[in-house]
Amino acid sequence: MMIKKLAIFGLTILTATTLVACGNPDTSTDKTPKTEETAKDKVSTTKTVDNIDMKIANLKLTESGDGKKDILQVEMNIQNNSNTPFAIGGGDFKLKTAKDKTVKVDPQASNFGDEIAAGKTLTGKAYFNLPKGTEKATLIYQPKDKAEAEWEVTIPEKE
Repeated sequence: MMIKKLAIFGLTILTATTLVACGNPDTSTDKTPKTEETAKDKVSTTKTVDNIDMKIANLKLTESGDGKKDILQVEMNIQNNSNTPFAIGGGDFKLKTAKDKTVKVDPQASNFGDEIAAGKTLTGKAYFNLPKGTEKATLIYQPKDKAEAEWEVTIPEKE
């Protein structure tokens, strides 16, 4: 009789534990990933200038060696849909921070620059030294005096 009671008690505990473990997960959701997806979607918008498609492929933030500034790496995909070669480089881009400070590419970094043959694509990286704490900026394609394309970017967290 005692063994029967222990078996029933043990089975009850096992059933209760199983039901708790198989219950519904927490249904609350974190809103942050949706914001990041929206920001990434906004960044990845393709801009076309003279049959050249330009798209930000990736943004990456690291700290500079001296720790005084942050380095933003902007990876671009550029496709030449024209019939002639097209020359482009990191120096054709600049960043404007929310505080209206213009930041040019770091001339000492290994920024992209090449001539893209007709129908070909170039993927390259440009590097910008940003003031610490910069959260938003506008990436501007300006090969000459006038801006020809702009992207609103949210600066990612440091890696």
